[in-house]
Amino acid sequence: MFVTLHLPKPASMNACFVSLCLTRSDGIASSTNTKARSNKRVETALLKENESLDDLILGGLRIIQPRAGYRFSIDAVLLAHFLPGGQKGTIIDLGSGNGAISLLLSALHPQAQIIGVEIQEQMVERARRSAQLNRLTERVSFINADIRTLHHHMDAAVADWVLCNPPFWKENEGKINPHPEAAAARHELKLTLKELIPQAARILKDRGSLALVHRAERLPEIIALLPEHRLQPRRLRPVYPQPDRSAALILLEAQKASRVPLEIKPPLLLRQKGGDWSDEIKSWYPD
Repeated sequence: MFVTLHLPKPASMNACFVSLCLTRSDGIASSTNTKARSNKRVETALLKENESLDDLILGGLRIIQPRAGYRFSIDAVLLAHFLPGGQKGTIIDLGSGNGAISLLLSALHPQAQIIGVEIQEQMVERARRSAQLNRLTERVSFINADIRTLHHHMDAAVADWVLCNPPFWKENEGKINPHPEAAAARHELKLTLKELIPQAARILKDRGSLALVHRAERLPEIIALLPEHRLQPRRLRPVYPQPDRSAALILLEAQKASRVPLEIKPPLLLRQKGGDWSDEIKSWYPD
């Protein structure tokens, strides 16, 4: 597999005094403070101007994102949680953006090897810094590549899972975001479904699975593209924003070289009637 990983103020006198006192009375607390200061220095070194460091609220993970431009949303969280637990193989995140899904997967599947593929160089560089910040560079890597020509960067049949949160809107639908990162992430400017499906199928092993999150209304289009590439729909879960609304999104698993019948899972509700997160979403983030 052709995968290359590129890794990219003094304490005040009062702080030093506190640290010294803690060393004498509580070595554990002193060690914790020293580690905290070290982590802060690492954060400062990795964070650039006009970027924010955000909590993924899972496993202590944090992600570097631009203050303006594309920032991850609930779609990424839904897709990461769609995989059955305990994955141990290779998971490839196509269109990995700033790395949100890849980072979440690292916490949900600690024995898996995760590779993100992203065409936008600045997002890849940001994702690599996030992996470094979270000390995940041995398990989470990112490559800068165009998914449409992925055969130049990655062998066939290398992945147990391929995940993708692709652009939801066709190029001629809706208003295109003026920010280039957000525009490419939301509209099919650099990747269409017809281009995505064959590339995902090529890198999957037999019995490996593709998992997608997409707009519910594009489900027929997705289903129609699968058979030509030996992909069989296996699990489908509709996502509802509220109890009295139609499904807005779908989560779909399609398995390669499989004849397993389609299982339609119970609906996933995002918010309760009052606007609070649903019990299922809350269960992902226990207090």
